[in-house]
Amino acid sequence: MKFERPKPDGEFITVQLDNNPTKTVNIGANLPQRIQEALIRCLKANADVFATTPEEMLGIDPTVACHHLNVDSSMKYVAQRRRRQSTEKAEAAKAIVDGLVQAKFISEIHYTEWLSNVVLVKKASGKWRMCVDYTDLNKACPKDSYPLPNIDKLVDNSAGYKLLSFMDVYSGYNQIPMYHGDKDKTAFMTEGANYRYNVMPFGLKNARATYQRMMNNIFSE
Repeated sequence: MKFERPKPDGEFITVQLDNNPTKTVNIGANLPQRIQEALIRCLKANADVFATTPEEMLGIDPTVACHHLNVDSSMKYVAQRRRRQSTEKAEAAKAIVDGLVQAKFISEIHYTEWLSNVVLVKKASGKWRMCVDYTDLNKACPKDSYPLPNIDKLVDNSAGYKLLSFMDVYSGYNQIPMYHGDKDKTAFMTEGANYRYNVMPFGLKNARATYQRMMNNIFSE
């Protein structure tokens, strides 16, 4: 069964922030004209803080957030056996990896103890999503039990406000750097080479906790 992505409740208009046609935001069409005009001026004046490409991402300073794996030293490292891929999947993986290298999210690695396979999943759009099978690495990492937000509480806290802002962070996890000593442990294999992540990827056991901790610290004031 397929589900459609949720859409805004009510009409909205799309605002182009600068000369880049892909740099847009949506605002409520039913806002009072005075507020709408002020909001558009504010958004356009700060267009440089909205990233739409990896090149525009400044990333998070490591002193603010940095992902540590905290691998249990008693656990033996695991280098997974290479799994065969179809030609279609191998070509899709290469294209995705090339983009990650260009964005400097990953870099090639020659010697590593931990090594994981990639898994290609076809999205509803027909495009491929590449994931890394960190099953073995995750088993060696203790759980970070940092509390995650309660959705019902968030909804209740928003009641009574006339103006709400929803921000979708561009490539959010990849904004957080990996701790230098843990980068090699994120290594994964492709048909052409092995790579490691320089930034926090999806699939790591405690990535969500690291991300939530960072967001709470940023908005704590």
